[in-house]
Amino acid sequence: MGSTQANSAQLIKELILSKPQFAIYKSTQQVNLFMGGQGCGKTLVAGVLTGRFISQFPKVRGLIAANTYGQLTRSTMYRIREVWKQYCNLVEYDEKTGRGDYVVGKKPPQHFDTEGHNFDKYDGIISFSWGTVVYTGSLDNYKSLDGMEVAWMILDETKDTREDALNEVLFGRLRQSGMYVEDDNLTNSPTSETDTENKPFLPLYVFTSPAKVPWLNKKFNLDDHEAEIRSKIYYPPQFFKKETASNQLAVIGSVHLNKKNLPATYIDNQDANIPADRKGMLIFGDPFAKTGGEFVKFFSSEKHVGKVAHTYNKEEVLHLSFDFNSVPYITCLAYQITGKAVRQIGNFCLESPHNSTPALCEFLNKHFAGQIAKVFIYGDPSGQSKNKGTTTKEKASDFDIIFKTLSFKTVNKVQKGAPSVSTSRDFLDLILSVEYAGISLLIDEKCTKTLDDLKYTKEASDGTMEKVRVRDSNTGIMYEPYGHCTDAKRYFFVSAFEKEYRLMRGKGSSKLETAQRIEDYNKF
Repeated sequence: MGSTQANSAQLIKELILSKPQFAIYKSTQQVNLFMGGQGCGKTLVAGVLTGRFISQFPKVRGLIAANTYGQLTRSTMYRIREVWKQYCNLVEYDEKTGRGDYVVGKKPPQHFDTEGHNFDKYDGIISFSWGTVVYTGSLDNYKSLDGMEVAWMILDETKDTREDALNEVLFGRLRQSGMYVEDDNLTNSPTSETDTENKPFLPLYVFTSPAKVPWLNKKFNLDDHEAEIRSKIYYPPQFFKKETASNQLAVIGSVHLNKKNLPATYIDNQDANIPADRKGMLIFGDPFAKTGGEFVKFFSSEKHVGKVAHTYNKEEVLHLSFDFNSVPYITCLAYQITGKAVRQIGNFCLESPHNSTPALCEFLNKHFAGQIAKVFIYGDPSGQSKNKGTTTKEKASDFDIIFKTLSFKTVNKVQKGAPSVSTSRDFLDLILSVEYAGISLLIDEKCTKTLDDLKYTKEASDGTMEKVRVRDSNTGIMYEPYGHCTDAKRYFFVSAFEKEYRLMRGKGSSKLETAQRIEDYNKF
């Protein structure tokens, strides 16, 4: 590029892109995700993409950002500049020789074309000799990027980035014209001013390894395609490629597909040295693989999720378990039991302005109208206090409100005190892993809040639930995004199966690790 002005076709001839890499390179979607394991070549394709844009669209500006400044300088830009030099014929300007295509973070030499820019300072700016400008930045201080206008963005390792960075700042910065799509190809100008077939192209690319990031999975609707993703990424040369929403493309592939661009022994070494429970994430790019530190360790989407909501029978006992946090929602889980086979038929997680105990009860009255059999009530024992809770102004506890408002024949199954967090979790893990004492659980696939909770709630260092708090960007309220459904689930199981819970605990055995309990149970 620069004086040679290499084009995108020449780049492809010199570099063998894997099928997932090429899918991202050729995409004309506005928002693109490339997720993969270590060594799948995310930064490589980021390098050739940016090289292409810099060459083909010299009059527009771009942004390359990583989660932190250290990551940006030591990893992202280091590797992208290597790709520029090796495959794009782009080299940094050398003052001694007077040759080179770009300068980083400083005022350009006099012979550089600066007609389209004249910054007071060039910190975080890459200037090219023919006038192109590329901004660089870190997303841990994403508000500092506000104010710029660009035509394309490359975001590296976005798994560590806050969702607010995209929604509040970055999408709003993609507004510089100059790139268009024409018959699935890119052009720098429409065929005619009235040609509606040529749409403006303002692409954002997310390159990341998987880390079970809820907002990222939801942004690209990955949860809706979990079965398809896993049916492909573990069986190379297959990979996952899907337009997951309007103008969105998600590509997920394993490191095996980038074998031609890696040292001969790289994949074998990875396979030999990565622990078995981490291979799904680090080798195959599985966005649902366990990351380590999950609070509930033995939940499996394949084993514990199905279609059971339709099995609701108003003539069978209904079990309702409550958790009384009001932000992000108030929680009620609904179960029915046949023998010891538990079916979760619903989760009712009401957000503001319906996130109060009275509002939740009225909702349940309508949803289960006509319930004939009794309704057993479980939940957080602290909801029995008259001095706290998500109630009205009247001096009544949450459970007072529940038993007064629900229009069913209710039975109080609330325990006097809260069970041990770690031990009740172990009981749940035993049920999920080996159907301890014959107890099984199947959760309806539409109970998304419950499923997210089981996937994303983490374990604290003392074995309890990690209470991560985040701030709502609109209200400023601090809240715990996960753990509420899991708490309601713990309260239900230790009370509904009280005898089995006592059996599991045994005398002096409450400190045993879950794995040891499973081993002992299998021996028995």
